[in-house]
Amino acid sequence: MKKIKILLTGLLFVLVSSCDRDAILDKSPLTEISEQDVWEDPNLVASFVNARYSAIGHGWAESWQSSVVDETYLTWSRGCEPLTQGYVNPADLGRMNGAWWGWDNRAWATIWNNISNCNLFFERVEDVEFSDEAEKDKLIGEVTFIRALMYFDLVSRWGGMPIITKAYTLNDREEFLSVARNSYEDNVDFIVSECDKAASLLPDNYSGADVGRATSIAALALKSRMLLYAASPLMNPGTNELVGYTSADASRWSLAEEAAKACIDAALNSGYALYNQYGDVKTNYTQLFLDGGNSEVIFDRQGGTSADDINLSYLDQSNGPNGYGQWGGNTPISELVDDFEMADGTKFDWNNPEHSADPYANRDPRLYASVLSDGDIWKDRNVETYLIADASGEITGGGQDTKYGQDNWNTSKSGYNIRKFMDENYVTNSWNFPSTKNWIWFRLGEQYLNYAEALYMQGKETEAKVALNVIRNRAQMPEVTDSGADLWDRIVNERRVELCFEEHRYYDVRRWEISDDVLNRDATGVEVVLHPDGTKTYTPGILVEQRTFNAPAMYWLPIPIEETNKNVNLEQNPGY
Repeated sequence: MKKIKILLTGLLFVLVSSCDRDAILDKSPLTEISEQDVWEDPNLVASFVNARYSAIGHGWAESWQSSVVDETYLTWSRGCEPLTQGYVNPADLGRMNGAWWGWDNRAWATIWNNISNCNLFFERVEDVEFSDEAEKDKLIGEVTFIRALMYFDLVSRWGGMPIITKAYTLNDREEFLSVARNSYEDNVDFIVSECDKAASLLPDNYSGADVGRATSIAALALKSRMLLYAASPLMNPGTNELVGYTSADASRWSLAEEAAKACIDAALNSGYALYNQYGDVKTNYTQLFLDGGNSEVIFDRQGGTSADDINLSYLDQSNGPNGYGQWGGNTPISELVDDFEMADGTKFDWNNPEHSADPYANRDPRLYASVLSDGDIWKDRNVETYLIADASGEITGGGQDTKYGQDNWNTSKSGYNIRKFMDENYVTNSWNFPSTKNWIWFRLGEQYLNYAEALYMQGKETEAKVALNVIRNRAQMPEVTDSGADLWDRIVNERRVELCFEEHRYYDVRRWEISDDVLNRDATGVEVVLHPDGTKTYTPGILVEQRTFNAPAMYWLPIPIEETNKNVNLEQNPGY
């Protein structure tokens, strides 16, 4: 659906985890639709389900999740520092518990509120008389998927959660405030079973206004990602049963393989396909994220606005080079940019004189659709992040997109700006956004990478390369022929570049247990200098931010202190 509207406001919203308010039940005024009305009218029940979609989280906001890992740096402070500087704690989770400005629906309390409303739906829907039982089953399937997705969003950040399937009332307050966390294994099993149930009740796809609703393919995609995470080293075994399995089991990779393959096969059989509408890779990869509802999208959070009514297309203003009147925002760092390969499939290397003399030439074309570098064409001119030196080498000025340009407080410290997701047709400072942005939760491209990883982990290297090369072929990059540890490095890097800024890296570096390496590195950028003879030199390693990752605690987020204060049975995560 182009926009899933909330047709009901002030209905029954049951607050599960956030009990700061005295009332758990919030009923609308008697002059509006009553709670009883909702559960007597199938149309109002459908509207109640629509509201569950609007409560699904999304990416972006002002501080992207990419700015707390080795992808980007946020030009201005919005809660990233607790994660990047290693002082996240139960009283300060930074942007990982709601994302601050431009609220992303990902806060602990917001997710639990949506879960609780899903539970309310399940308690009431069986008593509603539907003239079409198939419609009832479809709504049950949709809410089953949404609740599973909400649980996944919690479990992937905090580990095992209390598995709650009832809607609490005021009379249940004592029971609610004494619930304990279920094991990580229990949560994985619950999410997987819910995905299976949803897949059995939902259609493969929709048309018209219903595009955007949960499908059986979306349920399979969620199952695939959950089982991939569950098979990963961080959880095998975990520090304790709340954040992993009590013992490792290599067969979990087989489950992840089967789930990814099932999703890919079902998607292809239902008309989904990798987006490949343009021969030019830069154009194709750009439009993949601007052409809403395209063939690659398995499930996206639609609606165009955040929970606090911030237009998601606002990212076109809050990111981008300062010289255009854009606000810098989440700026790519060299640690990511340098990982985009050369066009011939070899590694980029600053120590290679040919590479360092012209570092943005002949690179993986996805770089040009993901990052704006000095000299790239953007809107009506070339990006100018260069400084200007005189004959003595002294810096005397700079291009339009440096501290010498307009709005210099928004200048990128790294020398790079975001290109991915951005609509070049947006007129800066007009606030007239040319396209509605929907956050893609699942796309087909990810499934091939899930499949490749699960295959590799079982020693099935030939099949893993086939899956990996499906993605590289679309990017017109040379096929991978490596084996052993070198093949693993290629799989890791392919996820890094293909899925950059899509909120995978945060979880990938944790589940692979490499965060204490890659996230303990400072964020750096590049300095470009234009000399009087017209040549440019490039100096890498310019400090953007000193970063610290405190292992092992930061592999998981701490439970918010207000939650453990209310419920002593809600055990805190290790290290906090």
